[in-house]
Amino acid sequence: MAGTRQPWHDDAAPRAIRFGIAVADTMGSIVGSPTGTSPASGQHQAFCDALAAATGIPVVPTSYSDYRSLLAAINEVEIDLAWLPPVLALRTASAGRTLPVALPVRGGVAWYSSALFAPTGSPIASVGQLRGARVAWVDRQSTSGYLVIRAWLRSQNINPDTTFSTESFHGSHTAVVEAVLGGAADVGACYAHVDWDTMMVTSAGWGSARVQVVALAGPIPADVLAASVGLPVAAIRLVQHTLVSAPTADLLRAAAALMDASGFVAAESEHMSPLMELLKHLDDGGRRVLSIYPPSR
Repeated sequence: MAGTRQPWHDDAAPRAIRFGIAVADTMGSIVGSPTGTSPASGQHQAFCDALAAATGIPVVPTSYSDYRSLLAAINEVEIDLAWLPPVLALRTASAGRTLPVALPVRGGVAWYSSALFAPTGSPIASVGQLRGARVAWVDRQSTSGYLVIRAWLRSQNINPDTTFSTESFHGSHTAVVEAVLGGAADVGACYAHVDWDTMMVTSAGWGSARVQVVALAGPIPADVLAASVGLPVAAIRLVQHTLVSAPTADLLRAAAALMDASGFVAAESEHMSPLMELLKHLDDGGRRVLSIYPPSR
């Protein structure tokens, strides 16, 4: 609870939690690592102050110019908590460097999926009919518009490099939908929100347009707050409890300003495992992967 503040252990005062973000990649502005300032620095500080007040543990903001620098800091245990895009969060977790703690909620959802779709009435109704098709992607760094659906195809023994006759990149989910519906591509990849209990798409990048879903991959967390394995377990549990179950009004305001989040949900392993299983099939190749927030529901 917000009023229940516990030290990490009874016989020592807690040291500060160092909370790192990649400002250039998440906010679109460049800062020096780790001492630069930017329009995001005030929101970063406010979030740290609010988290510190809610947990009783000092929280120190640390900003990096890109995810490469942030990941180096994680590897050197120079930070304790990091805001990461999903692929990088799960790569650091699979390497034993971090533990996913909480997922920001936007528009009522913390998850989305990657969909491969075609116009209604297309002869392409399943992945077995993809050979020779023209495919439209968002860009090579897009989680839902490129990386995840290609990894899922590989997991089904379908090689996207040889299956499609042509590949085109359109820069946005909207442009991919326009390419498919306008006949410039046979299939396209974009985000979708899915009710996994019913396997029904509740909203997607194609809006109200009539399409048929060829394949779905997910769920995918939009982004992740991950804790370093060097952070004591008691501190990790306290941070997770505070974010998920007992956020103060100040903390919620700070999360909205910094992350455009209305709250947080716990990063449960059963929800993370589908993307974790696809990691070996991803062709991100160590490129600079952005945190891509699909539009809300």
